[in-house]
Amino acid sequence: MVRLTVRIGVGALGLLAGLGAPHLAAQSWALPASDPVGIARSGTGVAFGNNLEAAGLNPALLATLRDGSSAYVAMGMEMESSQATLQSNGSVLYSSDRNRSLPAFGSAWRLNPTTVLGLKLDQPFLRHATMPLDYTGRFQGQAFNLKTHRLEGQLGWAASPNLAFGASLGVTRVQYSWDNQVRTVVPVGNSGGLMESDLHQEGAKIAPSYSFGFRWAPNSRWTVGGSYVSSIKTTLPLTASYGPNAPSFYALGGTGTPLVGTSAAGFAQQATTQISPGSGGITLPGKFSLGVRQRVNVVFTWEADLRYIMGSQTELPGLPAATPAGAAGPTTGPGQGSGFRSGLGLSLMGELSLSKNWTVRLGAALDPALRADSDVEPLVGGAKSSGLSGGFGYKVFGGEVNLGYQYRQSEDIDTPSLEGIWSSAGYAPTPASQTRVEGMGHLWSIGYKRSF
Repeated sequence: MVRLTVRIGVGALGLLAGLGAPHLAAQSWALPASDPVGIARSGTGVAFGNNLEAAGLNPALLATLRDGSSAYVAMGMEMESSQATLQSNGSVLYSSDRNRSLPAFGSAWRLNPTTVLGLKLDQPFLRHATMPLDYTGRFQGQAFNLKTHRLEGQLGWAASPNLAFGASLGVTRVQYSWDNQVRTVVPVGNSGGLMESDLHQEGAKIAPSYSFGFRWAPNSRWTVGGSYVSSIKTTLPLTASYGPNAPSFYALGGTGTPLVGTSAAGFAQQATTQISPGSGGITLPGKFSLGVRQRVNVVFTWEADLRYIMGSQTELPGLPAATPAGAAGPTTGPGQGSGFRSGLGLSLMGELSLSKNWTVRLGAALDPALRADSDVEPLVGGAKSSGLSGGFGYKVFGGEVNLGYQYRQSEDIDTPSLEGIWSSAGYAPTPASQTRVEGMGHLWSIGYKRSF
């Protein structure tokens, strides 16, 4: 019976992963978790009681902990790479700036038989990519960096042995930067040329964040849990300047060699050009999660979580602009489609207790598309995505060492909106030219947990 149960659980995980991975592309902004247990489960666990890491997903689970106090620390790495393939000539361009560190922390203290306090540190959103200078979509975006660190205090309260509620409240630090290329007309005598410049803007701010959750156990085998995680909304104090890339120069038609003297005049123009940031409003989406967990036997436990991602809340800052001295108005990039939408996601996990000391975890997840296919590009992404994960826990040194890994991917998208020509008349897209957006990513973490 145990062997059959394990086969069913692993088979279900494989089926879910297979359904979500017909093609590969850059992964979702949202991380499934920052700790090794949550990563190994692909972010599943809002109903998984008696587990400190799962309490980071649903604060109501704090009330199910059996220890008086416990804590874990973890460190890992998030790695991602985007890719753009120009179908007109087969040219393939890869992003750089691929790695980020991934710290995490969680703790809990029991105040009395029904009330437990907690504290967690994680990273709910992470996205970064820098495309080469010959990337055709560089006018819409050439580099993007989004990093968040969330610190929240938590409270779990047991209304009865089978019913618990929880809440968390804290702050999230949002760090953002963006680069895109623009072209300005450089007068030279009675004619002139075009100067292409890198505009950069960045900003950081602390925003409030919170969550609510519940957990209900109708019997010893089944539990149901749910959580609401708030969106993160603030207005960033953006600063803007020329970016690190040196300017380049073109003829007024948008291609070819400019007139002699254009580069000298262009550098002089830069000295008198005003660089201004775009609007600083940013909103990162919240979500509802509902999970069902079954403890099949002493060896195998599984859980499935359904998530509603509130993507229509999403907002990103506007693009920076350059205003040369004497110009009629500012020059900015054409931008990419900014419409975001909501959708349903699903994740599934299985946990095997192989012995008193060893636990093996597997997980898979599907996340919805946040943008229409025509708006997907290598920096922000937005296509539907999936992940396949695994990990283990080993009890040693009076506590437990945990390791988690997830391979992340999303659907390949062919978009018509990333190629265009920027002449003295301005930017004009060439929608007949298709660009395939794809990529891949990895997420791993190792940590140590101990009860006191």
